[in-house]
Amino acid sequence: MNSFFLPRRLACGLLAAAAATLSVVSAPALAADNYPSKQVRVVVPFPPGGNTDYVARQITEKMSQSLGQTFVIENKGGAGGNIGTEQVVRANPDGYTLLASTLSTYALNAGLYKNLSFDARTDLEPIGLSILVPLVLVVPSELPVNNLQEFIQLLKDNPGKYNYGSAGNGTSSHIAAFLFSKMTGTDVSHIPYRGTGPVMTDLLAGRLNFVLDAPSIVAPHIESGKLKPLAIALPERLKTLPDVPTMDEAGLPGYEAYSWNAMWAPKGTPEAALDKLHASLAEAMADPELSGKLEQAGLVTYKPMTRAEVKSYMQEQYEKWVPLVKESGAQVE
Repeated sequence: MNSFFLPRRLACGLLAAAAATLSVVSAPALAADNYPSKQVRVVVPFPPGGNTDYVARQITEKMSQSLGQTFVIENKGGAGGNIGTEQVVRANPDGYTLLASTLSTYALNAGLYKNLSFDARTDLEPIGLSILVPLVLVVPSELPVNNLQEFIQLLKDNPGKYNYGSAGNGTSSHIAAFLFSKMTGTDVSHIPYRGTGPVMTDLLAGRLNFVLDAPSIVAPHIESGKLKPLAIALPERLKTLPDVPTMDEAGLPGYEAYSWNAMWAPKGTPEAALDKLHASLAEAMADPELSGKLEQAGLVTYKPMTRAEVKSYMQEQYEKWVPLVKESGAQVE
């Protein structure tokens, strides 16, 4: 009798173990196939009201419609976007906590902060790019220059006399101006602020000599005649500022400066969920109503990319901008 029951018990144990293993393996796959089956939280690692927040809300509204689940924006500002980013990095990789953020949190902060607790390249999985935020070089209308070449010559003739402002050390506006100074061989002083608002106040008052900032920030002051646009740091002109030449047209070939927005998920998120999110994001960006809204805000929508292409593009961006941040000497403890 024992010789019969021992193999039978062993067989039953093996069957139970196999069933348990199958349930463990198949549970994430089934969950991903049904994704999303509940509300999705999207962390914006900046305060409400900025470009990143605006774009995330517009996009997730469309994604909610296409995927049939609510997407809720949660603003988690602080430490240049690092607090909200880390929260997503540490989240359960089930596709229900996402990050909507920028070039800064992916690359610029990697060169700016000495002891980041995460590496965006390995701890986050890119879902897709959404928009490019071009930067426009503007000066106060009283500055005695009419074009970019006259401005560059003015800076060269007066080393150390002129300055520029930015929204803070290591921000896209700071590094863009640093790159401009490097490429033009000019000596200008950097004055960092806490946000764009005070930068505009001092630029309009003549206490700053130039800035590189987003069209949505500078366009109202260009229209009022208080600021003079000299060039846009992209290869093509903007529809919202059609009379502003590109840097190439203005005589500084090869100079490009911008920020961008993208969406990520924690590393380890199921591929099926990532694919669904990528397709939904691409569908949102192709929507004429949404792209029209973004265009009116001076933003440029990205052409469709595969997830592999997005990852490759982000790596290129990392390799371009991190060394520049380090070269600028900007640091935050």
